[in-house]
Amino acid sequence: MPFLATLKNLIRRNPNAPSLREHAAELSGSLSRRTVVAGSFAAAVPLPALALAAPTVLPVEPHPDQALLDAEAEYLRATAACEAARQASRDASSAFNSAFGSYPEELFLEGWERHLFAGITRHTVIGQVPTQAVWREHCTNAADLVWTAEGLRRVIRNAVPAFGRGGQTPHMVRRWKGLLPLAEAWDARRADLKLRFRCKELSDAYRAAEKTANRATLQVHRIPAMTVEGLAVHTRRLASTAWYEGNTTYTALLLSAAAITGVTLRQSDFDVPAWMAAWERVGGRVEWRADDEEWAYICPSVPMDAPCELKDEVSRLTQERGSNSAVIYRWLEARR
Repeated sequence: MPFLATLKNLIRRNPNAPSLREHAAELSGSLSRRTVVAGSFAAAVPLPALALAAPTVLPVEPHPDQALLDAEAEYLRATAACEAARQASRDASSAFNSAFGSYPEELFLEGWERHLFAGITRHTVIGQVPTQAVWREHCTNAADLVWTAEGLRRVIRNAVPAFGRGGQTPHMVRRWKGLLPLAEAWDARRADLKLRFRCKELSDAYRAAEKTANRATLQVHRIPAMTVEGLAVHTRRLASTAWYEGNTTYTALLLSAAAITGVTLRQSDFDVPAWMAAWERVGGRVEWRADDEEWAYICPSVPMDAPCELKDEVSRLTQERGSNSAVIYRWLEARR
């Protein structure tokens, strides 16, 4: 049995040699020590500087015209709020007028009463008499005046000291006392509807919004532009106005700023070609005088016995030329 003996000798463990379990434990410990050493070594090796460096935060410089841009934003907000408040107040007034109707005719001051109490100078004894102004269709230069209860009480109380006990005083006092209940009723109606439609509240809000918008406008005007963006702010501000009605040295400056910033200027809706055609139809003309370097408007010759329609047309065209002279001038200059 030499083969079996040999095999037993091969698998018989040497009592001095480590067992498989002990050998495995030794290998595990050795591996752990190598891993720690390797990790320590890896940590000691510097990574690329770009990977370790913190991201650089560059300081953001404010826009040179930031104050002006902020002022424009506030101006736009304030003007929009002002327009909304104005419309709300106007709507309330319209609703009030529709609901209130018209004062009864008997409450309107008569001519002699207007002469006494609504003249340029106040009555020396009675003083200022509270009345309500009402614009009616026939009113041109001044509104009609309506008695208020407070005004009637004042003239009734001071009638005798102002006019004496005799004469027309008793008749005047009788008239005013008769109007007092009607005036009180309409004063109460007016106050009730004013409160219902919040007329005073909305009117006060509009005035406050208007003040805020005016302050915002002045703030924009106070800040000069340093960049093209800032220049565009001022150009936009002027572009919405009727700048074309003037013809000064600043007009060219505005046109230049619009060209640089790309801001579109508001244009006049006046039809210059139509005016020119109408001017020529009535016998007028416009010509360039090189010696004087100016445009000359030659007025048509209108005889005294010319039709009224012709005279009215010439007068209308002359007035339009005066109101739109700068627009007409620029239109002519562009075609010279």
